[in-house]
Amino acid sequence: MRAVNLIPAESRGRSTRSSSTGMQVPVYALLGFLAAALALVTVFVLTNNTISDRTAKLSALKTEVAQQQAAAAKLGEFTKFSQLAQTRVETVRGIAAARFDWHSALSDLSKVVPANTTLESLTGTVVPGASASGSSGGSGGLRSDLSGPAFELAGCTANQDDVARLMSQLRLINGVTRVTLSNSQLSTNSAGPSTSGSGSTTQTCANNAATFNVVVFFQPVANAGPSGVTSVAGVSSTSTSATGGTQ
Repeated sequence: MRAVNLIPAESRGRSTRSSSTGMQVPVYALLGFLAAALALVTVFVLTNNTISDRTAKLSALKTEVAQQQAAAAKLGEFTKFSQLAQTRVETVRGIAAARFDWHSALSDLSKVVPANTTLESLTGTVVPGASASGSSGGSGGLRSDLSGPAFELAGCTANQDDVARLMSQLRLINGVTRVTLSNSQLSTNSAGPSTSGSGSTTQTCANNAATFNVVVFFQPVANAGPSGVTSVAGVSSTSTSATGGTQ
């Protein structure tokens, strides 16, 4: 049996075109939707990957920071020790700079005292308030005139001219700023040299010799306190002054 098309010939073309047009619209819409979905999925995947990568980097940085902090904490003790060592070095330097060179001063004194001069006592103090075996050296209040180190000398020589010569010689000592005479008078002591229990001979002033009390002032010492205490960088160092002693 042969199939027969009952649709009129003039309507066959319109029907075919209408069916083709009606089928194309849903296909384009579906393709657009699929493209949009693919784009969204791609953006989501890329964003997710970026977030994961940055999270991993952040975790690695946190781990590195923790390691560095641990290393810094270990080095902190060495830093404190280094600072303490530096502080002690500065303290020692400050104390050394604040010391008075008694050795050089006594050495210079021994070179300038004339041969005919006898020193019965010698008191060295770094400041007026420092005591030296409870002795003031017989200079009265002259020691307090200046705040620097000083020698307080008591002794005798042949005559008053030799006392003046001695004072002139004392000014030649390095660092001396002033030589002050407390008193000078003729001695009434008639005793000669005496012998101590150990057998040594002690020289005393002869009769009519000129006795004297002289104060020799030196340049002030840095950081010296009112009682001979030197304070450097919060560390106190007490100096002991004695007859002919050192700080």
